Amino acid sequence: IEHTAHITRAHFDDEGHTIVLFGEPTAHLGASEYLARIHGLVAGSPPPLDLAAERSLIDALLEAIGAGLVRSAHDCSDGGLAVALAECCIMNRELERGATVDLSDWAALPERSLLFGEAQGRVIVTTTMPDTLMRVAGDHDVPARIIGEVGAVGAPLHITTGRSRIVAPLARLDEAYYEAIPRLMSR
Repeated sequence: IEHTAHITRAHFDDEGHTIVLFGEPTAHLGASEYLARIHGLVAGSPPPLDLAAERSLIDALLEAIGAGLVRSAHDCSDGGLAVALAECCIMNRELERGATVDLSDWAALPERSLLFGEAQGRVIVTTTMPDTLMRVAGDHDVPARIIGEVGAVGAPLHITTGRSRIVAPLARLDEAYYEAIPRLMSR
């Protein structure tokens, strides 16, 4: 990081900020945490990696951060899009914020892949200047889509997939995330 002003946190920081997804969800679910945790399977090949697309995404993200367009950014690798959104909501434990997210543009994908697939090249970004941010993404040929809005402190995380609506209270997400290791160690 060349300048401390460019340090970008992963947590949502203000109500009303626009949530943008850089990159595209895929139907790929192989080698995911979902398969391991839910089905007890370590199976499938990891998601394919397009190095040129990844480079474009990073270039767009760095340009947007340098221009002051990005308020938060978090990758969607471990656990997929739903887990990354949950983490964005609860990473600042003193001011956990909900969000309303609509993923119905990808309703044709299998829902579990959409929510928990670990495809590469996806970043959740928040901004107060969505039009300018979308222009930067377009200049780098990075797919980008507005998917929602940051909510109030203590509000739940709402995710609509086109087939389902998920409402996750932040207290439940916080407990699942921060207490997982202590629970495992006490067994």
